[in-house]
Amino acid sequence: MKKPDSDVLNKQIKIWGVIEGPFSVRDVYPDTNINIPEEVHFNLCKVERSGKIEYQDLFFEDFNSAHDMVKYFKANIEPIEMEDDGEYDEEYH
Repeated sequence: MKKPDSDVLNKQIKIWGVIEGPFSVRDVYPDTNINIPEEVHFNLCKVERSGKIEYQDLFFEDFNSAHDMVKYFKANIEPIEMEDDGEYDEEYH
């Protein structure tokens, strides 16, 4: 499989909202063989990447970090912009 060019991995993404979450990875995937820290949580988010809207699980180190994003979107309509470094796919999937 060809590795994506670095400019593809380092694009901006916009997070437009949290659809559901936070979820504990351990609760959702109790039988996984991957060694995931107990504290890791994720939100299902509405994300814009390269002008296209998609849904994506975004992972956080703990519940509070994931919940902070939920609270942000309850009070704001502006997206959160961040670098898409591609790590979410490799680290916990």
